[in-house]
Amino acid sequence: MTQSTPELSIVITAHRSGSMLDACLESASALVPAPREVIVAVDGPCDAAIEAAKMRSFNVVTLPGAPGVSAARNAGANAAGGEIIVFVDSDVKLPADFVSRATQAWADNPNAAAIIGSYDASPAAAGLVSRYRNLLHHYTHQHAAREAQTVWAGCGAIRREVFAQAGGFDESFRLPSVEDIELGYRLRKAGHAIRLVPSWQVKHLKRWRLRDLLMTDIFRRAAPWT
Repeated sequence: MTQSTPELSIVITAHRSGSMLDACLESASALVPAPREVIVAVDGPCDAAIEAAKMRSFNVVTLPGAPGVSAARNAGANAAGGEIIVFVDSDVKLPADFVSRATQAWADNPNAAAIIGSYDASPAAAGLVSRYRNLLHHYTHQHAAREAQTVWAGCGAIRREVFAQAGGFDESFRLPSVEDIELGYRLRKAGHAIRLVPSWQVKHLKRWRLRDLLMTDIFRRAAPWT
């Protein structure tokens, strides 16, 4: 795999349309070099999200029954043809050199089964709560051990054969919570290496409110993780 012919398939999951999804898809359409393909897995009946992906000539996988984020990611991965599956959330913006940085990360970590990145230090949303939450995540990934214990679907990549052998994301997780952490634990238990590459970054677009932060950290992370 080289920078001129990257064998990366980017999978983006979408549940609804809106400005964040548009910004994410637009950034994915401007990558230099381009990935092998961009696959948008639409979780539920959202014609606007489907149209937004098709207008940029991305591959679209539809899940009309809205089975949840894990099922959507698995469906997108099943449609991928690249050696590496790159998962990104629909509320991030990719820098133009996202693919070249990913390619370099794999060249630097040839024995890794998965690689995760980081949010950058300039989140899009203003406000104390948003900046606190996003910069805390950035700080954590900038200072954590490079030998990671979990994967991260906000900006993470997994070898396609390893992902298939592991059975993908646990589809009992319908809402975004700890489904990527759980997959990382299974990969580590199977003896696979996961590497954190702090320089591989995306910009988080989400605007956090205090209520959102508490609900997410307690009910979508702490409780299921426990």
